Amino acid sequence: MFENRATVVISIAVLLYFIWMDIALFYQVHTRSVSRSRHAPMSAETTAASAVTVPQMISPFTGLSVKLMMMDPVNNYIHVPAAHIFNEITNFSTVFYFVTPNMVSFIGLLFALGAAKCMSMEARIFHCVAIFLFQMRTWFDALDGMVARSRLGMVQHVSLRNTSGYVVDGVADALGFTAFLIGCFQYLRVAIPKTKYYLPLSTNEACKECKEGNVINCATQSSLLSGSQRRVFMVVLCFGLQMAISAYFWDHYINAYHNLLESATPNDLQAEAQNEVLRSSITWVLMWFWRLTGAHNLIQMLLFSIYINKLWEFLCWIQFVGFAHIFTLAFFTELHLSTVRSYVLSFS
Repeated sequence: MFENRATVVISIAVLLYFIWMDIALFYQVHTRSVSRSRHAPMSAETTAASAVTVPQMISPFTGLSVKLMMMDPVNNYIHVPAAHIFNEITNFSTVFYFVTPNMVSFIGLLFALGAAKCMSMEARIFHCVAIFLFQMRTWFDALDGMVARSRLGMVQHVSLRNTSGYVVDGVADALGFTAFLIGCFQYLRVAIPKTKYYLPLSTNEACKECKEGNVINCATQSSLLSGSQRRVFMVVLCFGLQMAISAYFWDHYINAYHNLLESATPNDLQAEAQNEVLRSSITWVLMWFWRLTGAHNLIQMLLFSIYINKLWEFLCWIQFVGFAHIFTLAFFTELHLSTVRSYVLSFS
C-alpha cells in the first residue's frame, strides 16, 4: 500500500514538473529576442569560450533549438541538464579528451544490454534494476551529444547529421532499444499474463497426463503455449515497429524544421517569417505531440509500465492505437510543413 501511494505521489510530482517546464518552454520560445542578420542564422555554432553561469548550467533551455523543442520531457528536463551539469563541473569533455562521443555511446549500449538481461528475469527486483540501467543508458546518450557539441564549441542542440557520430549514435540507440525489447519478450513469453487471451500454461496435472501418455491433452497444452508465445511476439514486434517508425518521422521533421526555421536568411523579412512560424501555436502543438510520440518517449512509457507492473496491458493497449497516432500526426505535420515552407520562402 505504501509503495502504491509513493508511486502515485512521485508520478504526480514528476508530471506537474514536466507540465510546468513545458509552460516555461512555451514562454521561452515566445518571449526570447532572436537577432538575425543576413549572415547570422538562428543556430549558428557558438563558441563556448565565455564562462557558463549557474543559471545557464542548470537550465534545460540552454542551447534552445527545434530539436530541444521536440525532445521528450525526460531527456529534455532531466538527462540533458544532468549531463550538462556533469560536463561543466568535471570538465569531462576536456579532461578526458581521449574518450570520444562514440565511446560514450558504446558505454550506453552496454547499459542497455545489462537492462535487457535483467528484464528477461522473472523477479520484480531485477525489473527495477533494468529500469535504472536503461535510464543510465539514456543519460549516456545525452552525454555523448554534450561531449560532441562541447568539443566543437557548439551551444545549440542540433543533430550533426554529416558525421560518423550521428550514425554511431543512431546504431547504438537502435541496438539498445532492440535488446531491451528482446528482454521484454523473453520475460513475457515465460510469465504470460493471466488475461482472457490465455489459459494457464502447464500445471502438475497436465505434466502428469503427458507422462501417463495422454497425447491429446499434452498436444493441446503445447498448442496453447505456442499460440500464446506467438501473440506475445506480435505484440512486442508491433511496439518495436512503432518505435522505428516514430524515430524516423521524429528525426525527419526535426531536420526539416531545422532547415526551414534555423537556416541563414537572405533578408530580414524572411527572418521575421521564420520567427513568426516558430512562435505560432500550431507549430508548438505539433512539436509538443512529437515530444510525446518520439521513440525516446515511447521507451519511457514502456519503462513506467514495467515499474507499475502493467507491461502487458500497456503493450496490448498501444498495439494499434500507436500506429494510428503516429501516422495521423505525421500527416498533419507534413501539411503544416508544406504550408509554412511556402510562406517562409515567399519572402526570399
